[in-house]
Amino acid sequence: MNRQTIYCRQILMADGWMDHMLLDIGPDGLISRVSSGKPAGSDICLNGPVIAGMPNLHSHGFQRMIGGLTGARNHAGDCFWGWRDAMYRFANRITAEQLEDCMAWVYAEMLTAGYTSCAEFHYLHHQPDGKPYKQRAETSLRVLSAANTSGIALTLLPVFYRVAGFGRQSAGVEQRRFLNSLDDYLQLYTTCAKAIDRQNLHTLGVAPHSLRAVPADDLKILLESIGETAPVHIHIAEQLAEVHECQEYMGARPVEWLLDNAPVNDRWCLVHATHMNGTERRDAAHSGAVAGLCPTTEADLGDGFFETAKWLMDGGCFGIGSDSNLRISVAEELRLLEFSERLRQGRRNILQDESRTCGRFLYEHAAMSGARALGQNTGSIKAGNRADLVELDGSHPLLAGRAGDTILDSLVFAGGTDMVRSVFVAGKQLVADGHHINEATLRESFSTTMKALLD
Repeated sequence: MNRQTIYCRQILMADGWMDHMLLDIGPDGLISRVSSGKPAGSDICLNGPVIAGMPNLHSHGFQRMIGGLTGARNHAGDCFWGWRDAMYRFANRITAEQLEDCMAWVYAEMLTAGYTSCAEFHYLHHQPDGKPYKQRAETSLRVLSAANTSGIALTLLPVFYRVAGFGRQSAGVEQRRFLNSLDDYLQLYTTCAKAIDRQNLHTLGVAPHSLRAVPADDLKILLESIGETAPVHIHIAEQLAEVHECQEYMGARPVEWLLDNAPVNDRWCLVHATHMNGTERRDAAHSGAVAGLCPTTEADLGDGFFETAKWLMDGGCFGIGSDSNLRISVAEELRLLEFSERLRQGRRNILQDESRTCGRFLYEHAAMSGARALGQNTGSIKAGNRADLVELDGSHPLLAGRAGDTILDSLVFAGGTDMVRSVFVAGKQLVADGHHINEATLRESFSTTMKALLD
């Protein structure tokens, strides 16, 4: 990409709202200079409000395909574990080629919603019969290819999944695509590192699936093997059953055990962390770890409420993720997070600070913390950061004539994806007039895959 200048009539910078700003963007996609100016001479003029793109800190992209297919009652009952059984049945059918087509479309949907980067928690490593592909990292490389096709920036999180549950339970056939020995996983991880080294939009992290799926000795060796800089994401304390089993087999609650036995710090993302007691919540917040909250999926699965207000009071930070991708909407995730607190406390406008309204606080906090969880230089608009930009539709009836923080209040509480006009990643425009630039092709490939899997 050549150097370019983008004019923004109204923009939310790291320091607040500003009018008539110019962003100089270098060939590397980073913002090299910010200055005031006029549209004349600019390469691109954005007349709608411009905000930073939102990082999506937790996604299982292939699960988009089971949206609407898990509504029937089943033998396991209507809970997370019954949903998981239905998901497993679908996961064990999809091929590597179909996975790539699925992911490319899902990433295009994310971009259209205003997510400009994504942490993909990827565990479909093997063939449907459980045998490794000739290239052990085959499906991880497919995920990277899908990200390149869509244009989204990716933090790839190949998942280490060793056993089926606490006490080293043997895995059943439904989990055979996920499993790796530690040596095999590290081989896969090394292959991914070499691939990502050549792709400047992407980052590699590590994802021990959960305490139930990764024995303590393997977790220790894994963390020693990958060094001290890569993002670390882990499912933790999502379900009460998990908490109780962890206490039984490991003698402590999940977050309590993790904090006592792993070097948890600000490169960690504790995904869900729904069921923490007060001590765990305080200690986890003080560690600097980001809470990876996925309100839509957590509501769909009946996980429970994350105590966001208390987490913030303890000094914690959070980002948002689309997780199962039942819905792909930045606004809906943030809205549900705030509304959950309102329903619990019986009052309004809870998640905010003294200098920002609720909508702006939610958006900026999630964007900044999400970027840290992904290990990417995005999340706010300033010199040195990547030019990940979202232009809102200033002509939208609920945005017309609005300025400042009411723009983000309107987006979060009264709007959604329909308010997104343009999206840029590293200065490259990927969404124009609300549509991904390759929408028709990617949609058709996804639809073909969907029909084949339902036959």
